[in-house]
Amino acid sequence: MSIYKSGAFIQQCFSVHPRCLNLQKFTPPDLVFFVCTSCRLIHRVTIRGMTTRVPVRLASEDKKTDDRVGEHLTDCLSAHALALMVREMDVVRDWLGLRCAECRRFFDLDVDSFETRERS
Repeated sequence: MSIYKSGAFIQQCFSVHPRCLNLQKFTPPDLVFFVCTSCRLIHRVTIRGMTTRVPVRLASEDKKTDDRVGEHLTDCLSAHALALMVREMDVVRDWLGLRCAECRRFFDLDVDSFETRERS
């Protein structure tokens, strides 16, 4: 099985068929796996850091920094995985943005590396 160490493959999946790129697994603290149901590729993203936020109109008056980013992503993935979508991506800046349609939370991932494998 070939392994491609480039963000070009996940960028291509996101550009051509973004609704087929599904978050499959989050392994804290730094691994995120995506599956493309159209081209049958598995994308592994190693992250350096991650932040989360909710839209301004939904944010509480309490402006504390949230240190439970990984817990929020784990909770979203277990409760409503189909609602998690890639909303933006920039493989030049090594950045990937997710959005949960259910709880309306945004996740911003600072990416360390991208890897792509073919599913068998």
